[in-house]
Amino acid sequence: MRYVLITLLSACAASYAGEMFTIVQGSSSNHVTFTSEAPLEEVVGKTNVVTGFVMLPDGSTQGNAEIHVDLASLDTGMSLRNKHMRENHLETAKYPEAVFKMTSLDIPGGTLTDGQKTAVNVTGTLLMHGVSREINPISWLTVNGDELIVESKFSVKLQDFSITRPEFLVMKLAEEQRIDVKLVGTRSK
Repeated sequence: MRYVLITLLSACAASYAGEMFTIVQGSSSNHVTFTSEAPLEEVVGKTNVVTGFVMLPDGSTQGNAEIHVDLASLDTGMSLRNKHMRENHLETAKYPEAVFKMTSLDIPGGTLTDGQKTAVNVTGTLLMHGVSREINPISWLTVNGDELIVESKFSVKLQDFSITRPEFLVMKLAEEQRIDVKLVGTRSK
């Protein structure tokens, strides 16, 4: 009996290998947030206009993912600041999105268990403002039935992406922006 239970649990844990999950644009479950902690003010910008996919690794592949974030949809809560950020710093007319392409995904133990949040090791390239850089976001994956929840945290230095730092009178944004990501993908049929 014990052997049967272990075999069933192993089959459930491995059942997500090679599965594809699609990130649906505009879903209220998706959140990409940047936070700039400057000496005089904290600025937070958010969007849920994200698309992409995550394919979990199986025995023959390392997994794959590509996430697109619409930078023109970032909202800081102030329309004039949004306009200035989009036109003068992110230059969204020329560089409308940030794109993350995963190059490796390591799931400790090799499997995900339904309903369990699992810390994973991710490496990929972030293309933003015409510049591509390798990043290693701190990341977690959770499978809940037909959904995959992706959570990541990392920092971006504006100068690394050739983005001029906004400076308004006495207020300055921080050179390093904290990025928090929560995405929900639906199992592709």
